[in-house]
Amino acid sequence: MSMKTYSVEEIITYARKHSKYYADLYRDVPKDASFEQLPLVDQDDFWAHCDAHGGTVATKKQKDGQVFKSGGTTGNPKYSLYTAKEWETLCEYSGSMLTKGGLKNGMKIANLFYAGGMYASFLYTYSMLYFAPAKTILYNLSGNAASIEEIVTALLQHQIDCVAGVPSILTRIASYIEENHLTGFAVDTVYFAGETLYSDQRRQLCKTFGRELEFRSIFYSSNDGGAIGYFSKDCGFNEHRVASDLCKLELIDTDTGEVISETNRPGAIYITSLFKTLIPLIRYPAGDMGEYTEPEGTADRKFRILGRSDVAARAGYVSLYPADVGNVLEKCGIEYYAYQIVVTHDIRDQFLFRIAVPKEREGFTQKFLETLYQERAMLKDAFCDGTIHEPKVEWCRTEDLIFNERTGKLKVILDQRQRN
Repeated sequence: MSMKTYSVEEIITYARKHSKYYADLYRDVPKDASFEQLPLVDQDDFWAHCDAHGGTVATKKQKDGQVFKSGGTTGNPKYSLYTAKEWETLCEYSGSMLTKGGLKNGMKIANLFYAGGMYASFLYTYSMLYFAPAKTILYNLSGNAASIEEIVTALLQHQIDCVAGVPSILTRIASYIEENHLTGFAVDTVYFAGETLYSDQRRQLCKTFGRELEFRSIFYSSNDGGAIGYFSKDCGFNEHRVASDLCKLELIDTDTGEVISETNRPGAIYITSLFKTLIPLIRYPAGDMGEYTEPEGTADRKFRILGRSDVAARAGYVSLYPADVGNVLEKCGIEYYAYQIVVTHDIRDQFLFRIAVPKEREGFTQKFLETLYQERAMLKDAFCDGTIHEPKVEWCRTEDLIFNERTGKLKVILDQRQRN
């Protein structure tokens, strides 16, 4: 392999010398300070100093490589810069790890990640499969360039046995297949990334394709940080192994600021890139919560992703996380494709749960709300004391949900309140 990586010490020394942002951040930190004594990066502050050309975070002017744009819908998009060597290192490493997750020669893979718009996932998937030791047949359909009908037609015509994409596009495909009563598919493996593929969604996909499917995360990575964790055959639900050749991962207790070493203790995921020197990332927040599931000292130590560290829907004084809704649907035994939590306001705040299901579920509204109240008693308290309106449930089709136009990812939380 021709990867180019560095030690933590080399990354820190280089960043202090060549990046004004890090020089300022570490101004009062002794040169001989331990890694844990370095301040954690504040993401808002980081991106305030990192513009489309790298700003004061960059260590030099970019002369080659790739520039990607975040899938965010705010007025301040984030640009992630990679040199040609950094991009090659990322893709070569990622490809080499796919065999640990079961990639085999001859697999027919439909690349359904999103292309264009300076988005990374389609090119990343194409490139890692190019470098992978196992050689496969790739169908570059793209989840945004081809219609669902075109994708489904290709799956049947070419008897494609593996689909790779964000869960949102996978559930839309399943919905189309079932609504049109189609059969005869060869799909037996599903690669996904960008969102969690929940248990009920997995069962629905198995039902759609008429067999038990093998589900694999294609990689746990980000636009800004690159590789964070890879999937191996012994990984359970939402588990990955640390991509330790390219990334140093830390879990930080959000209350105490402690570095977590023990298993089954949740913390915010922070990463230090060992291959990015153009835009160094040192103790940078990945934006997710996680917990270790293997003892300290294990090679490429296994960890479980627990969801976003900063994403919750809030109405009145009640916060709801997407996992709360998923757990309730699971307890109610309701089959679903996907769901959204919408927050609206008309004198008082209100939760609307928009749930895409394979068949009409109006009769389940009361059961869903009663179970939700049992799980999140504060929600019922807020409704009873007049703080918020009574929550509503809307059973719908997958097409009725709202997706990010650039990335195709489901907008799990929508805040539709007017802000003055």
